[in-house]
Amino acid sequence: MKGAMTGRLIVLLSILIFLFFSTPLWAADSSGKPRGPGEIFAAKPAMREVTLTGYTRARHVLDIVSEEDGRCIKVKADVGNTIEKDGIFCVLDTTFVDLAIKKNSVDQKRLMKNIAYYGKEVRRYEQLLARESVAQSKLDALQNTLDQSEFELQALKTEEASLEERRERHVVRVPSGWTITERNAEPGEWIPAGTHLGKAGDFRKLLVPFSLSPEEYRALGELHGSPALRFPGEGEKGITLEAEVERISPAFDPQTRKMGVDLSVRKGLSQMRGGLRAVLTLELPDGSGAVLVPTSALSERYEEFWLTRENGDQVRVVLLDHGSDSTSRVRSAEVRPGDRFKVQPEP
Repeated sequence: MKGAMTGRLIVLLSILIFLFFSTPLWAADSSGKPRGPGEIFAAKPAMREVTLTGYTRARHVLDIVSEEDGRCIKVKADVGNTIEKDGIFCVLDTTFVDLAIKKNSVDQKRLMKNIAYYGKEVRRYEQLLARESVAQSKLDALQNTLDQSEFELQALKTEEASLEERRERHVVRVPSGWTITERNAEPGEWIPAGTHLGKAGDFRKLLVPFSLSPEEYRALGELHGSPALRFPGEGEKGITLEAEVERISPAFDPQTRKMGVDLSVRKGLSQMRGGLRAVLTLELPDGSGAVLVPTSALSERYEEFWLTRENGDQVRVVLLDHGSDSTSRVRSAEVRPGDRFKVQPEP
């Protein structure tokens, strides 16, 4: 029993000794950057900033069109005004429609009187027919007259609904909260049906359209749907607001090789209007093939810089610049992103 316990302790001690000597003395920190000589790292692609400029516009734009003929008697909103809760932009004269509605009402009352009268006559002749005092044809004629009157009443009710709808459409409406951007109507003017009366836009949400290349679109997707837009004209130093990807056009322009992407902003601007300049900054891989390496991985000999591969081979690189985070941007035809190198010991 004691021999078995001793054997297990020996095996456990051997494993601990193996792990202690096989673990590098210089481990990477939580950021993944090597911090000690001999540490292995993978070269990362160097990034460059691409700045794109767009201008705000309304989320929706509406052409205001008259559906009925009429003389304009009132215009409630001018350019720059916001439509009130009732949604009324302008009102056309409804005199002739009102007269037609009154005539329809009189005709309905006349028919209802006739229907009541013929209804009594039909019931009276049914009683006479039961006593065989009248002919069947007389009752059939009265029943037919009653039915035709009821059909005419239904037609008048339909006409009444049509006239009420026409009267309602003499009030030209725009969605509440929208802003008038163009006005072509004046009180007293005769407006034929189909006349363009102006334009309105929904500026409660602003769109900023961009044309992105496939690489730029991929970089936008890496922001996980929350890109930042900078508005240089807001305030003394400009402001940066979080935007949303509103819509992506599935179309592709073969000439520019770009696709349309609209970003949206809901709040944060002093004025919600069109024409505000917005700047979108994206990070793209450096087209020159440069990579980022820890500055401590570079060794310098005779004004030339070298990287040491994992297997000990050395590669000469061109130093482009040093970063503020203890990294350097280098370039070489023999170095690709993902290649593994060693951190060099301090001289």
